[in-house]
Amino acid sequence: MQQRCSYSAMAEKDLDEVLSIEREVFRHPWSREFFRLIISDSNNRVITMHRDDIMVGYGGYHLLKKGTPFLFSGSRLMRTIHLINIAVSFPFQNHGFGTMLLDFLLDNAKRGNAKYCYLEVRPSNLRAFQFYQHRGFSVVGLIENYYPQEKESAIVMGTELSGLIRLV
Repeated sequence: MQQRCSYSAMAEKDLDEVLSIEREVFRHPWSREFFRLIISDSNNRVITMHRDDIMVGYGGYHLLKKGTPFLFSGSRLMRTIHLINIAVSFPFQNHGFGTMLLDFLLDNAKRGNAKYCYLEVRPSNLRAFQFYQHRGFSVVGLIENYYPQEKESAIVMGTELSGLIRLV
């Protein structure tokens, strides 16, 4: 079922609601100061998603600086984004909002001529892993001890933006 949502650039005024969702969804939530750094970096695109004036979730990506190559399958790719965070408040999960949020971010990146997206996901987060797999991402690597609190590795997943599977 397609939901009607609005999207806007994350701003300081959004941080109380963002932090509420962040603490609800993640075991090790980011701090207000970290979000301030993220929204102040001009290479980041961080947005909030609302339905009926209620913040449903947020997400963002970092555009690697011009000239920064990213090696993928032996090819050097330019215009790469790093998906840094996606969160949907628990009451809105399993209703397509995560897919809509991801699609919005990736469509935005494609309009900016990004060609490739990568992200990290915990091996213990099977739900997120499967979500990204169903959205066209595949495993491209592993980073040992990426999450230091649990000494957990990160699965690196990536996709070429031109070949994305659109479900909505």
